[in-house]
Amino acid sequence: MPDMVIVKITGLKELEKKMLALGPKIGRKALKGALVAGAKEIKKEARALAPMKTGRLRRAMYIKTMSKPNPFKENVIFGVRHGRKMSKKDLDAYYWTFLEFGTKFIKKMSFVQIAFQRAQKKALDKFKETLAKKISQLSQESA
Repeated sequence: MPDMVIVKITGLKELEKKMLALGPKIGRKALKGALVAGAKEIKKEARALAPMKTGRLRRAMYIKTMSKPNPFKENVIFGVRHGRKMSKKDLDAYYWTFLEFGTKFIKKMSFVQIAFQRAQKKALDKFKETLAKKISQLSQESA
């Protein structure tokens, strides 16, 4: 099972107050949009670092959002599609884990881990920028 990277941002009391003032529906939209914008930076870097033979691995990368019952908690997942259903769409990149984590015969490449490390600051900056824009935009629309 691949390791999971969890980024947790804490200590943002002012942000929490603003989002509570916006209301749960608007706050969730702003948070989700900002998280996706940050994840796109990591995905962009991972695509650039992924080995290119057929291009399937790069096409199989995706970002998915998953809402939690709490209106101010969101999950954004970066993954690589694989499996029988994906092979019909030429998106079955089952071998990505062998490249990322290595095997007895394949040297570890860690392109996703390196992409995360390289794009982490860019992703956080994009998150902050997008969150500020979304809060401003959504608060004007609701007023």
